[in-house]
Amino acid sequence: MSEDWAEAALARALDCVAGRLGAPGYPHVTQGGRWTTSPDGFWTGGFWVGLCWAGYEEQGDERFRAAAEQALEPFLARASEAHNHDLGMMFCPSAVMGFRLTGEPRYREAALRAAHSMAAQFNEKGRFIPGWGFFGEEDWSGAVLVDTLMNLPLLLWAAAESGESRLREVALAHGKTSLSFHFRADGSTAHVYHFDPLTGAPIGAGTYQGKSPTSCWSRGQAWAIAGCAALARLGAGQPYFQAARRAAAYYLDHLPADGLPPWDFDATGPAEPKDSSAAAIAAYGLLLLGEQETALWGTGAACLRALAEAAQAPPGHEAVLAHATADLPHRIGVDESTIYGDYFFVRALRHLNKNTASQPASGPRARLARDDKRR
Repeated sequence: MSEDWAEAALARALDCVAGRLGAPGYPHVTQGGRWTTSPDGFWTGGFWVGLCWAGYEEQGDERFRAAAEQALEPFLARASEAHNHDLGMMFCPSAVMGFRLTGEPRYREAALRAAHSMAAQFNEKGRFIPGWGFFGEEDWSGAVLVDTLMNLPLLLWAAAESGESRLREVALAHGKTSLSFHFRADGSTAHVYHFDPLTGAPIGAGTYQGKSPTSCWSRGQAWAIAGCAALARLGAGQPYFQAARRAAAYYLDHLPADGLPPWDFDATGPAEPKDSSAAAIAAYGLLLLGEQETALWGTGAACLRALAEAAQAPPGHEAVLAHATADLPHRIGVDESTIYGDYFFVRALRHLNKNTASQPASGPRARLARDDKRR
C-alpha cells in the first residue's frame, strides 16, 4: 500500500510527462520555465527516456512506450562514445530499463556496449575513470568527478549480465578511489579531485559546479548518497553503505527546514538559489539506504514529501519540479527545472509507493547521529 500524497504526486508528475510526448528533442533544463532541448540527448537524454518508461510501466499506456522507443532509437548509437563518464546515467534509465520491460535484445547490446566504452576509459595508474566530456575546453583527463559514482551501477549490471568480471573490477577500483579522495572527514564531498593522468598521482580537490574546491556542492553530495547506496544495494560491499550513510548524515544536518538544499551547502545567504534536483536525488538515495536501515526509510519518505510540497510544479507547467539549479557558476538553469531532477523525483516516488507496505510508516524527518559521520 502506498501513501496517498505520494500516489497523487506521482500521478501529477506523469501527467506532466505525458504532456510533452511526441515533442522534438531531448529536454535538458528549462529557461524561463520552458524546456531547452538537445538533438542528441547531451548527458541527460537517458532520463527523458526513463521517464517515458516509468509512465509505461506505471500506467500501461502505450503512448509512453512509443515515446520511449522513439527517443531511445537514435540514442543507442552513443553507446560507443570513448570520452564520456556519464554513460551509466545515460543507459541505465534508457536501454537497461527498456530491456527489462520489453526484452528487446538491441537494448541489452547497447547497454553492454556502453559499459565496455565506460570501462575502456579506466586509467590504470590512477585507478579511476576520468570525468571528461561536456566541460568546455579544459583537459579533464585527470579529473575525477563525484558524479561518476552514479554511473558505476551500469558496470555492475553489465558484469552480472555478461559474466565479464573485468567490468565489476573497474567499477570497484574507481569506487575505492572516489571513497578515498572525494569524501572528507565530516561526510561532505568534493566535486572534483585532480590526478596526474600520466602517473596517477593525486594533485588536489577542485570544482566545476560548486562554490569552491573546499565547499560541498549539494547535487554532488546527492550523487554520492544515491550512487553509493545503489552500489551497496548491488553488492559492492559495506564500505559503500557506510559512505552513503556518512554523506546522508552531512546532507541532513545541513538541510534547511523546507527540505530544499541550497545549490551549495556553503552558499548560506537568504538569496542563494535552491536545488530541488539535489533533493530528489538525495531522497532516492535515502530510500535505498532505508531498505537496510529502517529509520532511514522514514527519513527518505519525509524528505520526498517535503520536496513535493515545496517544489512540485503546478499543473500546466512544462516540468515536474521547479526550483532546481543546474549550474550556478556558469549561469545555467538557475531556479529552473532539470530533467534529472524530474526523473529522480518520479523514480523515488515509484520506489516509495512500491515498497511502503514492507517499511515502517514515515514520521518526522530524522537526524542521523554525528557518530555516523566518522570515517
